[in-house]
Amino acid sequence: MTQAWFERFMRWATPYLPQRFQEGRSPYLFLLVWVLIVAMVALALVTSYPYPLTLMFAGVLLILLVCYARGMTIQTAVNIGLLCALAEVLFVSSMSGGIFSPRMSWLAVLPLVPFYAVSRRAGWVWLGICLGAEVLMATMTWRGDTPSTGAPEGWSSFASYSVVMLIVMTVPFLYDNLYIQAYNARKKRNQELEDKRQELLRTSALREQFIATVSHELRTPMNAILGFNAMLLARVKDNPQALKILNHTRQSADHLLTVINDVLDYSQLQAGKLNVHPEVFELRETIQTAFELFGARVESMHLSYRCEIGANVPQWVKADRHRLMQVLVNLLGNAIKFTHQGFVTLHVQQLPLCVLFSVKDSGIGIAEDQQSKIFQRFVQAEGDIQSRYGGNGLGLSISQRLVELMGGHIGFESQPGEGSTFWFTLPLTEVPPAPVEVFDTEFATAASERVLRFLVVDDHPLNRVLVRQILQTTWKHCVLAEADNGIKALEILHTQTFDVVLMDMVMPEMDGIEATQALRRDLPAPACHTPVLGLTANVNPQDLERFAASGVNAVLLKPFDQAKMCAQVELLLKEKKSSLGS
Repeated sequence: MTQAWFERFMRWATPYLPQRFQEGRSPYLFLLVWVLIVAMVALALVTSYPYPLTLMFAGVLLILLVCYARGMTIQTAVNIGLLCALAEVLFVSSMSGGIFSPRMSWLAVLPLVPFYAVSRRAGWVWLGICLGAEVLMATMTWRGDTPSTGAPEGWSSFASYSVVMLIVMTVPFLYDNLYIQAYNARKKRNQELEDKRQELLRTSALREQFIATVSHELRTPMNAILGFNAMLLARVKDNPQALKILNHTRQSADHLLTVINDVLDYSQLQAGKLNVHPEVFELRETIQTAFELFGARVESMHLSYRCEIGANVPQWVKADRHRLMQVLVNLLGNAIKFTHQGFVTLHVQQLPLCVLFSVKDSGIGIAEDQQSKIFQRFVQAEGDIQSRYGGNGLGLSISQRLVELMGGHIGFESQPGEGSTFWFTLPLTEVPPAPVEVFDTEFATAASERVLRFLVVDDHPLNRVLVRQILQTTWKHCVLAEADNGIKALEILHTQTFDVVLMDMVMPEMDGIEATQALRRDLPAPACHTPVLGLTANVNPQDLERFAASGVNAVLLKPFDQAKMCAQVELLLKEKKSSLGS
């Protein structure tokens, strides 16, 4: 407490000191010198020596303070002060008992001042000077040049003062050596920790890059699977059997996409970048979609699989539909995985301030000693769960974080051997329905009457086929050109004009970011203003920001919805027509 008070006092007083005394250890040296000046004045008042040496020494200290403040080096000031102090101690001691004088004790303190104020070497030098001064005073006492009680007592006093001086000086030197050793050890340890931190950062960056690459490579073929599936669904509306099969295919593909997103979400969860994107959607339809995803799976199982939605549950809500689907799929998938017989029930009901979702099963349950860590990453209830049931222990951890991000809470109740109930709440209320994206009939008709030119740039041939089919279905008279990298796209753009360019982001040789930048920079007007619709399976936020900043007019994530892509192309065509008209 006293030290803390002293530190606060020094912080308060330092700004009021002369400029030279406001740096490093100078404030403490300033305080020490003033303490010595006061002590010297006090000693002069209580002693009866006929010589005013003590007051003279106080004056010397005051003069040295002024000289140091005006530019004298610290070494010079300290050495002059110590010489004056040594002269006073020797003179006064020679007049008051020689080696027996109490003033000789000051010699034990003098080496400490240069040790702390100047350097260790200066401390050692002054230690030798003070020992020599004691030898001199002991010799003078032994010869009878000073008042004495005898030679034996004189050499005994010399030995005592010398031992005390050596002990006093040993303590700070020993402490200083220990401090240097500890400092070097800490410095070495800190360097090791910094090297380890850099290694972990490199490993983390490589892991992020690997996960992003794997996610991109998985999402790219999923774009073709879901896209062609949607096209087939539109063509078999009158064939119930084919429609049923394609719906199962779509649901399985959606489930696979959820697994892919779980891998990506784990990476984002590690980096603290997991986020949600609210949109207006039909809640009941989303619940049914998640529930029916496992319909084919439970058909061959001895399970009662039910979905119960309360009558007062809102129809339209605003939240992140994909994230809600992800949580429901995780909870339903776990319930089915750990329930061999009995039931799995999804129950949804409206509470006063939120909607409660619960998945109840009659499965194996969770042991009490494992319940406290069930939401931890890579944790499953028992050690052999993964070998017996599969899974990676990520679903519940990601689900908990997603529910929290959407403003809700998640929990569970479980009895070993009797089943579990996982529940979560979300603050959902009824909102107006989302506007339906429809084509402007007049504009679409006018567009279909003239020949639109599209350039499709994508390194994946199936994705080019899918985009071509979508464009030709919507704009039957359009003319299409294709390129599998940015360099070829620019070569085509230098010789032909297009209404819209559909540009993939990740491609070999030259990616979509570089190609779009070159398009805006190198092509002459009006070609440099050609609308560019970015298409990518890369969901890394930094890469998406770079893509958006490169000059694309809009970005769609793969796998994309056919209607959304056509609506976005239509919007770009309208904006182009408006800019030409102005």
